[in-house]
Amino acid sequence: MKNFALGALSIVVLLSIAGAAFYWGAQKAPPTTNQPNTVTLPQAKETNILPPNSLAPTPQSNQVPNNQPSAQENLKQQIMAVLDTKNFAAIQGYMAETVFVRLEASGCCGPLDPFAAANQLSYLDTATGWDFNPSNPIIQNLAIASPDYYGAGWFVGVADNEFICSFKFNSNNKIEAYNLGATYKLLIP
Repeated sequence: MKNFALGALSIVVLLSIAGAAFYWGAQKAPPTTNQPNTVTLPQAKETNILPPNSLAPTPQSNQVPNNQPSAQENLKQQIMAVLDTKNFAAIQGYMAETVFVRLEASGCCGPLDPFAAANQLSYLDTATGWDFNPSNPIIQNLAIASPDYYGAGWFVGVADNEFICSFKFNSNNKIEAYNLGATYKLLIP
């Protein structure tokens, strides 16, 4: 009988310990929701490209300036990031409803929708080392040789391997036109 009482007492103690552990664990567990499990897929390339709605100006108050770039400067940074990462699809949200696309020394392309205009940027797939500094002599000479496409009002870049591009923005800070070329030597010697 002693063994029976000792066995029963052991079972009661073990069940008490298990119950206490369950209760303690349930108290520490995060609350559950009825939402389905989601899977986060890895991105092919990590970029610093912001969504287009981040370009919206914020209301100004009497606070100290926060040194945030203007909407147009932000758009320029996004264009440079897209050209560096070759993630051309990311630029669609920064385009007007119709974008006038022009490729130097070709009959291409004319007005395109944002999807087609973003795809056309793959022309720059092999371009490397972009420079958008307006004091670059090549950019200055492009502005002189072809001011309608590389002059005032255009955001112009030249790659280390001679590719060129220029972007024009509308009043809503959207890309309304761009020009591409395989080499700046098409326009300047």
